[in-house]
Amino acid sequence: MKPVDDLILAIAEWTITGLLGVIATVLWRQLKHMRQDAAERQQRNELETAALKRGMQMILRAYLVNLHHKWVAGRGYMPVEQKRLWSDMFNAYEALGENGIISALYEDVKEAHVAPDIGKEQQ
Repeated sequence: MKPVDDLILAIAEWTITGLLGVIATVLWRQLKHMRQDAAERQQRNELETAALKRGMQMILRAYLVNLHHKWVAGRGYMPVEQKRLWSDMFNAYEALGENGIISALYEDVKEAHVAPDIGKEQQ
């Protein structure tokens, strides 16, 4: 081989090695950014899920308190269907990780006299 050919071959080898290094660096940075983006998305999703969970807890709590106030505290009894609804909503509320004062209301609802459903006009 001629010295010029050796020089061209050496330059080609160094060029290919350099290009592979650049490509590897670019791919590594993209992978790093993808991981960061995925972690940020996961964190946002967790925050959104927590907010939705908290909102659902608040809605259930308000509805449970309203039903308790209307029937047990207001009338001293609760129709069967309302009791079933209250129990189902309480179970959902409890499954979301909350309890507190609603547990005391649940005891009131369980002990309340049962009245047959009176009709939708009084609910």
